[in-house]
Amino acid sequence: MNAQLPQRLWRQGEDYARQGQWAAALKAYDGLLAQEPGHVMALLRASRMALSLGRYRLGHDYAMRALAARPRGDEAVIMLARALRMFNEPLALLECVEHSAWRECRSAEWLTELAMLVSTIGDNKQAMELLDLAILRDPKHPPTRYFRGVVQMFFGDMESAEQELERCIALVPTFAQAHWVLSRLRKQTAQANHVARMKALLQRVQPGTDSDAYMAFSVHNELHDLGEYDEAWQALDHACRVKRRLTPHDRLDARWMYERLAALCDEQFVEASTQVDGSFTPVFIVGMHRSGSTLLEQLLGGHPMVSDGGETYSFTTQMRYATDYRNKGVVDAELVKRARDADYALVAHRFYEASRWRTKGRPFLTEKLPSNFLNLGFIAKALPQARILHMVRDPLDTCFSNLRTMFSDVNTFSYDQRELAEWYGQYHRLMAHWHRVLPGRVMDVHYDALVADPDGVMRQVLDFCGLPWDDAATSLDRAGAVATASSPQMRGGIMKNRGAAWRPYEAWLKPLIDGLAEFRTPRD
Repeated sequence: MNAQLPQRLWRQGEDYARQGQWAAALKAYDGLLAQEPGHVMALLRASRMALSLGRYRLGHDYAMRALAARPRGDEAVIMLARALRMFNEPLALLECVEHSAWRECRSAEWLTELAMLVSTIGDNKQAMELLDLAILRDPKHPPTRYFRGVVQMFFGDMESAEQELERCIALVPTFAQAHWVLSRLRKQTAQANHVARMKALLQRVQPGTDSDAYMAFSVHNELHDLGEYDEAWQALDHACRVKRRLTPHDRLDARWMYERLAALCDEQFVEASTQVDGSFTPVFIVGMHRSGSTLLEQLLGGHPMVSDGGETYSFTTQMRYATDYRNKGVVDAELVKRARDADYALVAHRFYEASRWRTKGRPFLTEKLPSNFLNLGFIAKALPQARILHMVRDPLDTCFSNLRTMFSDVNTFSYDQRELAEWYGQYHRLMAHWHRVLPGRVMDVHYDALVADPDGVMRQVLDFCGLPWDDAATSLDRAGAVATASSPQMRGGIMKNRGAAWRPYEAWLKPLIDGLAEFRTPRD
């Protein structure tokens, strides 16, 4: 064997990849792997090339082969961890961390990124262990201080979270995400707020960037708490304009997606194609973001027979695998097109295998990714035993809450009033479609009724799910992390006075109010 061949093939693969010649690059990496099957970096590069060629399953296979090689070098481990997170393989990611010798790592930056990846799959205890070590390695590493504050917020330790975020800001005053989280930890008061500091820092943030958007959302949050609504609106409007430019919404793809979903998922299509003997009953909590889904899951999770699984893309991941396609978001038009011929027995099998660990041995598991409302036809077909709870909240309350929430790279429709109203209309019509083709399979849970009468509504919810009554399903008083945008609101009991936050901004919300008029009842 030519000893120089592997190095030559590696260089060829890298050269072709830089030139965008994905197929040629993949061929070179495959040639190298024929010589060295456990070459982790070649496996990871081949995985990326396969994805670039639109071959999701092949990309997934390469990543899992890289895991089997048990890499220990920092670069290989972090690249593999990113790939496993992208493929939504939580157990594989935890296995990668376990075999990574992370306790020997000297880099706070590396440990912090690994903590962030682990946190996204819900293991915030492991994330905190990584962050604690990162602090020992470098107490002045700003991202470590920032993310440690975020995880403490998830656990409900708001005082410690505030201290960590302030440490981050002391190190880097313009660390915009830290200001944003800080603005949401508690209700700001005239005696205790950060408005003056943030206004002074705004001039030091590069215009049109994510940092610009984060700072503007932060200023809005605090001015809103202080009742200074004119300035609060100016900050919100600026934040949304910046974010809208950074993450444009594909209205055409959304329109095609909704039309194709309704056309494909008729009464015949959504009939169960298989009966998989699952070891637990999935409970999907769906709806618009900011409709109360986290509250419902937290209440359900108090029941001794229910494990609250949080927000995951587990079902979408199995649809991606079954259609051999990495879609945008939860569903897009191309995935719907491919879904007609998907193997739904495979979807069900892989969903149970991927999700069983989250049950902690309990017979019911919640999955509260709100935008799974797009997947309901596929869920019904693959998982006939699943329970589906649909959170319903006042359209204007819901949409205004979306407008003033800084999402990452999802909900791209939420930064423009007209696009937001259009999306709400598409969502509303699709939910009506699901009620028609899935009679009795979807229970609407009204947010206002839930906060007004938790006992009464939760009795109906538990009965629908096939669960016995338990008082614990009416209280938020339990330990655990809440890793969603609603985390600060889940501490201190059920809030009963969250309605009409939009009203002080009514004069600026005409496009949204007009766009939602047909969906609001006269009492609204």
